[in-house]
Amino acid sequence: MEHVRDYELKAFFTYVVDVLEQLDVPYMVVGGFAAIFYGEPRLTLDVDIVVDMKGRHIAPFVRAFPIPDYYVSEKGIRDSLQRRYPFNVIQPTTGAKVDLVPLLHDPFTRAAFQRRQRLEYDEFGRSATFITPEDIVLAKLIAFRETGSDRHIRDVRGVLTAQWGELDLEAIRRGARTAEMLDRLEELFKVAHRETEGQE
Repeated sequence: MEHVRDYELKAFFTYVVDVLEQLDVPYMVVGGFAAIFYGEPRLTLDVDIVVDMKGRHIAPFVRAFPIPDYYVSEKGIRDSLQRRYPFNVIQPTTGAKVDLVPLLHDPFTRAAFQRRQRLEYDEFGRSATFITPEDIVLAKLIAFRETGSDRHIRDVRGVLTAQWGELDLEAIRRGARTAEMLDRLEELFKVAHRETEGQE
């Protein structure tokens, strides 16, 4: 796959969001793309979107991505919705990829989905529905707990530093306590506080 350019990924993201909204599919932008939106820039090769997609949405969704300009599998979507695992849409000419994750029934994901918020994401005033910054911090902490990848911790630091002073810290603490990640969160709070205060 070719290295996808930032503007190509954003253009593809915009198109996918437009399709979801035209079909009235509730969705929430999550993952690295959301962490970058709230935090510090870094390279990401795809976008993750949680979707509450139903069977009636599948056929019109597939029609919106005709071959050869795009690749999406109708059977893959049906299997994904039944088994609750991600499916993707790919733009072969650019290598851009959007991963769509069926809405899960775990308490955190359901609550985060209810709290999602609509925000402008570019200089043209286009908007989309994103996970909240508090919930992306918690999601990344949970992902770190499950995978051990330091990328998730870097994303948390980026969001905390960029959004410090605007975050509901107590809400994040409550979620981190439930996820058994409170000690790690408090360490990251201290780092973000020092960085925003300009201290050594």
